[in-house]
Amino acid sequence: MAGRLCFVVLDHAPDEYADDLVRGIRRFCPAADIYWYDSGPAGAVGRRAPVDVERMECSRPLLYAKVTPFFFDMLEWAADRDYDHVVNVESDMAFVNEGFEDFLASAMADNDYLAPRFARKTPRTSRWRPYRSLRPELPELLDILGMEHTNEAFSPGQVFTPRYVHTLLDSPWYPRLREFVARNQEPGRSFTLQEVLLPTLVDALGLRGSDYPAHMTAFNRYRPYHAASSVAKAHQRGDVPFVHPVRRDAEHAARRFVRALNDSTTQGKL
Repeated sequence: MAGRLCFVVLDHAPDEYADDLVRGIRRFCPAADIYWYDSGPAGAVGRRAPVDVERMECSRPLLYAKVTPFFFDMLEWAADRDYDHVVNVESDMAFVNEGFEDFLASAMADNDYLAPRFARKTPRTSRWRPYRSLRPELPELLDILGMEHTNEAFSPGQVFTPRYVHTLLDSPWYPRLREFVARNQEPGRSFTLQEVLLPTLVDALGLRGSDYPAHMTAFNRYRPYHAASSVAKAHQRGDVPFVHPVRRDAEHAARRFVRALNDSTTQGKL
């Protein structure tokens, strides 16, 4: 049985592409709730929420590639709500099929955390940028967590359960970790910390974590941008809920395909 699902859109300046994302979620996950975390500059003129989406009061300005505080704000916010699954999404993602709720009901039955490319024990010699940039801070982080290794994952589309949320917030070292994350905003600190920290917390907290199925992971990547044929393939498979990244360009063929999918009048004609 599908549980209550919430998507949180992280965006510093929502535009037509954030609207595309929201429309796709509304079409393919109609029972889900959607909120917007506003990471843009305070007091910016003309910024507005994605279409029909409420701004989260815990929002704050964040820097590019230093958005880990968003995740902790989101998880603290989720602790007071009865969602079964909370998922972070970005405006270059696009939903292309129904069935995500049912997939989560099955996939999360034995998991507390799901993330693309989740993998344990990143090699100490890794040249992966999030890990490489974290090296100067790594001894402090491992000391806080009581760990000797880190894990890794890709950020868009991570799924968090109440057990992940409450186990983290109840951990005795959570205040130290929160302060560590806050300092990540300072110049010279690591980039994309969340792709190391959030999957590592699975082991630090004794939780259960997993990667998405391989056929889904292949459609959620850093680069290259998806071609229209790739988005169409995901849609035609029927078992791929979303793709990432889709170019933020109204004239790009993949973007046009996504917008056609979101239009109920064209559904079934593609």
